[in-house]
Amino acid sequence: MDVETIGIALGGVVAGGLVAAGIGSWWWGRQLKGAAFRNSKLDQARQFAEQQGVQVKKQVEQLQKEIEQLRHQLARAKPRHEVYTAPPPPSRQELEDLLLRAETPKQPEAFPDTQVIPRKR
Repeated sequence: MDVETIGIALGGVVAGGLVAAGIGSWWWGRQLKGAAFRNSKLDQARQFAEQQGVQVKKQVEQLQKEIEQLRHQLARAKPRHEVYTAPPPPSRQELEDLLLRAETPKQPEAFPDTQVIPRKR
């Protein structure tokens, strides 16, 4: 092999290496951009979840305060002692009268009666 052939081969290897490095750089850059995008989305979701958590905690605290106030109001309120008396049950005679007056619903027929149509000859 002469020096010229070795130079061309070496140049080809260097050029191939540069092309491979460029393609690798492009591919890894694309992968890193995707990872950075997913990372930013996850960060936004985490911040939103934290914000929602803080808001929920505030609402729970507010509801607990309201419940405590209502319990104090209930404790201070005058107790009402209302007595509920149920009406007396109907007598046997009244029940029998109700049952006798009740009508049983008529069951509709499933199909109408068959009618024979005379043939013309």
